[in-house]
Amino acid sequence: MNLKSILVCLLFNFPLFTYSQSISFGVKGGLNLSKDKLEIFTERTPLNIITEVEPSFHFGALLEFLNTDKITSFQMEILYTGNGTIIRENDFSPAFEINVNQITVPLLLKIEATRDWNLTSGTYLGYILNAEEKNRFGESTDTKSNFQQFDFGLLFGFELKVNTKLAFDVRYNHGLLNFNNSTIFDGNETERIYKNRTVNYGAVYKF
Repeated sequence: MNLKSILVCLLFNFPLFTYSQSISFGVKGGLNLSKDKLEIFTERTPLNIITEVEPSFHFGALLEFLNTDKITSFQMEILYTGNGTIIRENDFSPAFEINVNQITVPLLLKIEATRDWNLTSGTYLGYILNAEEKNRFGESTDTKSNFQQFDFGLLFGFELKVNTKLAFDVRYNHGLLNFNNSTIFDGNETERIYKNRTVNYGAVYKF
């Protein structure tokens, strides 16, 4: 067993020997388009809220473990990523923004569909670093306390391979946890639900 295989077993504490034939390190970054799910219920009746897409970005590093069959691979990433949404009460009301920044760890299974395309699916774990709301004048308020620290969800997408080093991917993040922690509505039978809904457009470079 070579040094790379030993490091993999130590880091992940489960057998990845079938993926140890080829290990690639890379970096990635790109655009996020988020339209996070925000729902507010008063006495179980939903309030009318219009949500719009909020742009952000992501960047970070990855490790890819290629299986001996050369068709499947396992990829682990660590990313700084942003998500959020723009909210209006109606089409004519002023908008305000919710921005949430996280450290996320996506865990992906990649399957080679064709020579140039990979299908990807998996899960992600997120830790919220900060959150803020901006009013129509651009004034920001720290709202980190309105959110749980952790996020979790599923993801799927595809990857276009330009060559052995460069690739582009598109990925949809579907949060499963309601990570709202707001106490604004406590005591008046109102519930707030907030879940991650983000599309990532990324560029990947492997060394």
